[in-house]
Formats: sequence, structure tokens, C-alpha cells
Amino acid sequence: MWSRRQTLRLALAAAAGGGGTVLGGCSAWSPSGRPDPSRSLSPEESRPWPPPEQAAGLFRPGSRHLLDGGEWATARTLPAGDLHLPSGRLVAADPSWLTTWEMSGIAPFTATVPPGTYPLTLALVEWPQDKRVAAAKLVIRDEPVAAWEMALRPGQDPGTLHEGEAFVVGVNVATIVLFDRVALEAMARRSEENPEFYSVAEAERPVELQDRASGANLIAFHTGWGDGAYPVWVGRTATGAVACFVVDMAMLAPAGSSSS
Repeated sequence: MWSRRQTLRLALAAAAGGGGTVLGGCSAWSPSGRPDPSRSLSPEESRPWPPPEQAAGLFRPGSRHLLDGGEWATARTLPAGDLHLPSGRLVAADPSWLTTWEMSGIAPFTATVPPGTYPLTLALVEWPQDKRVAAAKLVIRDEPVAAWEMALRPGQDPGTLHEGEAFVVGVNVATIVLFDRVALEAMARRSEENPEFYSVAEAERPVELQDRASGANLIAFHTGWGDGAYPVWVGRTATGAVACFVVDMAMLAPAGSSSS
């Protein structure tokens, strides 16, 4: 069975060897591990990312899901704290790249929300051998999602992507952090002073850090199988307002056989 776990690891190894780069989520990846959206993919190589509706289904506690490695797992939700967004500009990043955030292309998503405090929930999948964070959801409005779109950073154009590709958050430390843009420089300094400031001990123990000067905070959590590349989706209400952001760890088997 084709496995994103294997292809993402191969992709990161290729990037380390000069075959491509993932910088702060500003690269485009297909699950085949090819970072260059200008390259055409053969039907055997191009595999679609799980649709956002599939990731959203992970937030039904007790639901069963088929993972890309063939295991069946049960989903449960875990409150991960409240995220303070003083400017309403969300950043998602690999924390180990914060010290070089400008060069790494780390920037807030173009979809902005009203300044405020919003609950973050993790979707864990559990099976006898393991438990992992399969998705994270930041709820902006507790309303039904009428439409999904890819979360973009400035300069990213989904029209440049081939089928099966997405703009992603590249990860080398098995961790993603979420925070408001106003705290970016402060969190970069924190990372330089203490490279382990974001250390997450296990899937069920996300880490929160405060930036008192800006009023923002940072929440760090594990990423699925570990290192890789992960899309972020924006759910919008029927009126077009942002309902939520969902970070998908791409752990699920292709749609159609994913849940029961």
C-alpha cells in the first residue's frame, strides 16, 4: 500500500541531499515528495492530499479511520489551549526555522480573522501500538463549514500547482507551532536563546509559551508521523467568514476507505 509516511520521509531526505527544499511551508509539495510545482507528474507519481473534509472528520470522537500504513485507528479530541491572536494574522511554522524566519519564508496566512482568543483542538488517532496527532483545528467561529480553501502565504498562487500538490508547512523537528504575527520576532529570539524552547514531550502534551509584550502566545504540538510536509486548510462559513483553520498531518489513507 502506498504510504505518505514513506514518501514524506524520502522527500525530506532528498531535500537534505540537494534534491529540493522546504522552507517554512513556502514550497509546494505533492505526496510523491516532489517540491517543484513546475514539474509534471506521471499518474503513478501524483497522489492527491487527503481532502480537507477528510481531515475535519478526525474531530468526531470515537470515529474509526484507516491510516496510510494500513492500520485502523480511533480518533479522539484533546483541547490544546486558547490561542491569542492580537492582530488576527496566524503563523504556522517549524519552530527550528524561526531564527531565520525571513530567509525561510515564514509569514502569516493571507486569510485573517478578527483579533481575539480562539480554542485549539488536537485530533489524536490511537491504535494498540501507538497514538499520534493527526490534525489540529483552530476554531474561529462555531459555525458549519460551507467551503474549504488552501491556506496561502503572500505570493503563493494555487493556480501554479499541479493536481495533487499543495502549499505546505515543512517540518524537520516533528513539531508545528501556531502564533500571531506580532510575536514572530519575539519567538525567533526565544528560539535563538533556547533552541529547545518548543520541545514537546508527547502527543498528549502540547506546549504553550506566552509573549507578554504583544499579548500573543505560541502553542506547539507534534506532527503525525514526524518530519514531513503538511497542508493547512481554511474553512469558511456560508457568508465567507473564516470558521476554522485545520492543519492536516496527512496520516489517512485515500478518501473512500478512510473511516467507519
